Amino acid sequence: MRFDRAWMGVAGGMAVGLAITAAVGANAQSGFTVSPEQLKINQNISSAAVKRSNRSLNYLAPIRTTQSDNADNGSQGVKPLSGIPGAGQGWTVAQLVKGQKQYWANVSSLGALTASSGPASGTGAFTATRSAAGNYVVDFKTNVSACSWNAAASLATQPASPTLAYAIPEAGQPTQVNVRTVAYPAAVATLTDSNFTVQVLC
Repeated sequence: MRFDRAWMGVAGGMAVGLAITAAVGANAQSGFTVSPEQLKINQNISSAAVKRSNRSLNYLAPIRTTQSDNADNGSQGVKPLSGIPGAGQGWTVAQLVKGQKQYWANVSSLGALTASSGPASGTGAFTATRSAAGNYVVDFKTNVSACSWNAAASLATQPASPTLAYAIPEAGQPTQVNVRTVAYPAAVATLTDSNFTVQVLC
């Protein structure tokens, strides 16, 4: 299949080149001439078409990572999956079209990240820490200071006391959200360790 897709990209460029050649031939027979500058422009158009075709093929499957996507203009042709770092790991947040983005993270009562919408590894991987009882920080590795946050306790069974979670800004850290988990055993709420989930909508 990859061989067939590669030929699709090459064929697109060849079609442009053949059309240009035919046009030049027709002009020559009609007594028209083509300047070197015009030929250079046509050559650039054909080259750009091949690059665009190759890049489109590279993006057909969700296999890109930030590492592999830097300055890819398609000039290296259609790359085999085995040569692309992170192939098969899905699109990264940075590669999504501009618009509404959603991030989420599940965190254990000990402050360990158990699941998230971020990459599994690398500099963009989300992190979570517990600084004190019921006090956690989730780092989404991207600026979420102007986004909407929502946190909720995530419990496998009915708790002995009502438990809730809420999200507040982490001072001076635009990529981080501070989550507090609270139990209400009596009239006064008490910060208590709890599993929770936090969502960010930008």
